Amino acid sequence: MSLANCAALLEKEGHKVKILDAHAQRMCPIQVSRFACNFDKVFVTSSSLDKWQCPNIDINPFIETVQHLRETNNEIYVMGYHGTVKSESILNLTRAKAVIRGEPEATVLEICCGNDLADIKGISFKKNGEIISTFQRDLINLEDLPVPAFHLLDFKKYSYEILGGNFALFEISRGCKFKCKFCNKIMYGKSLRVKSKEQVLKEITVAIEEHNIKTGYFIDLDFYSNESVVDEVCNYLIEKNYRFKWACQTRPDFLNIGILKKLKKAGCQLIHLGIESSSSRLLGELNKKIDFEKAKEAVKFCRKAGIKTLGFFIFGLPGEISQDRENTFNFAKELNVDFVSFHRMFPYLGSDIDQDNFKFDKEVDKFTRSAFIRYYLRFSYLWKINLGIILKGLRLFLGRLRTL
Repeated sequence: MSLANCAALLEKEGHKVKILDAHAQRMCPIQVSRFACNFDKVFVTSSSLDKWQCPNIDINPFIETVQHLRETNNEIYVMGYHGTVKSESILNLTRAKAVIRGEPEATVLEICCGNDLADIKGISFKKNGEIISTFQRDLINLEDLPVPAFHLLDFKKYSYEILGGNFALFEISRGCKFKCKFCNKIMYGKSLRVKSKEQVLKEITVAIEEHNIKTGYFIDLDFYSNESVVDEVCNYLIEKNYRFKWACQTRPDFLNIGILKKLKKAGCQLIHLGIESSSSRLLGELNKKIDFEKAKEAVKFCRKAGIKTLGFFIFGLPGEISQDRENTFNFAKELNVDFVSFHRMFPYLGSDIDQDNFKFDKEVDKFTRSAFIRYYLRFSYLWKINLGIILKGLRLFLGRLRTL
């Protein structure tokens, strides 16, 4: 998505652009360098927009790819979360011409327009062996973004196990109005910025009508914070009656049966709910305010409206003891969401978690693995849920185990 936004801005200014998703194409670093060797400038992201909040921890493939690219091209620029929080380290590891800090779109455009690096905000580069970091760039106005360059992506390569193929990401907003300490929002800024309804509807129309998108995910940190735009999106999708299935994520305390029935009518099949823990004490220390009774109601309302639920839970929170983890697991079972996503706490740079005093506990990893198995292989889960959901849940479960 971030590359497609950059590409759209560049094409608008007359530049010729290609996007290579090496992960989707299953290409190794050497193949990537061969593909990119004849381009004037090459931009590589260490974390795509859908990974800005939860960036990948192992960046060795990214470093290796950039190093191979540098062997055939001197105009290599890197962007993403990692260069934003550790610009000097990433610059030294990759030997890139410059590191783009924060949102990349406007910076990429200025670089391609030939501006002198010293005059471009939001980058770090080397000059005469010295690292120079220019002033931080202001956050972009999302309404200045054109429709992403969907035509440069092969959507047959994208899918979501629960929804299906021909899958695309959509973005209504960046940022979040809540202040949970564990959330990494350094790429988004502190404010909530929202696109216009006309802009969002145009993106959806182009994706579905011109690129045959069948499934999608609105990747906003909190989908229903954008209530007025969401309402217009739902009205539009209901009117158009597209065969388009989609998912989103939001806080459970925003939901009621009236909202959910409208979302379902508009094609919503799945809602991700950030619940995180069953401990008011732990969540209070992390500034995550959640009403557990409303969370229970939200799951029941979703089930009544015919929308599947996926619950996010985090183990290993600061101050957590083993009984807290077991209580959270039992709460997940009580909620009985259709799918679970159990994660180990990681103190991302850019979040408000105290990285210096955070301690990793190997028992948390063991518990997280066993929690997946115990949740999905419960007799009550297998008995009540239909076979299609079980198979989708097992695919998610096996994929998550591989990442652990």
